[in-house]
Amino acid sequence: PLRAELSTSTQTGSLTLRNQETTPVVVQAEVMLWQQADGQDQLTPSRDVLVSPAVFTLPGNGSQLVRVALRRPADAQRELSYRLILTEVPQQASPDFTGLNVALQLSLPVFVAPLTGRAESQLEWTAARNAEGAIEITARNAGHAHARVLYFTVAPSAATAAAILQDVTAYVLPGQARTWTLDKKQNETTSGN
Repeated sequence: PLRAELSTSTQTGSLTLRNQETTPVVVQAEVMLWQQADGQDQLTPSRDVLVSPAVFTLPGNGSQLVRVALRRPADAQRELSYRLILTEVPQQASPDFTGLNVALQLSLPVFVAPLTGRAESQLEWTAARNAEGAIEITARNAGHAHARVLYFTVAPSAATAAAILQDVTAYVLPGQARTWTLDKKQNETTSGN
């Protein structure tokens, strides 16, 4: 799975990491509280969710089971959001190595359902022009669970131009908003210029 979903009744989850290379990789795992403010993600170290193992060696062509466990009660009304950060620990390169070593990092969502049961997202969409005249599209989540926006389309109210497809792939957490600005070429198409 690409995320973990926890609740009062399901307090543990697991993910399997696979190494498709022949060399082993050392990985460090940590959980961060995930919040959003002004459309930006904010990650803060947290002990609300335990991860095990915290550091491990992923063998070449092998796999590793990573478990996450909830250590606090679920919120009464709203879904809680965390990120499981998996970071490759760079290893010492051999003296004759002339390439570039790149350490990878994965960030996977961990959601905790509220005590009241299944929560729903509720996106409210608005469009407005900013001070520079560009069109800004805002999705505000008035619900109690995350919303995952993969894409959206924008079209003028009069059918004078074709709809514009925006690939965005973003999460909007409960009570938060995300804003996307259409580029100049798209603004001209949407406004019929």
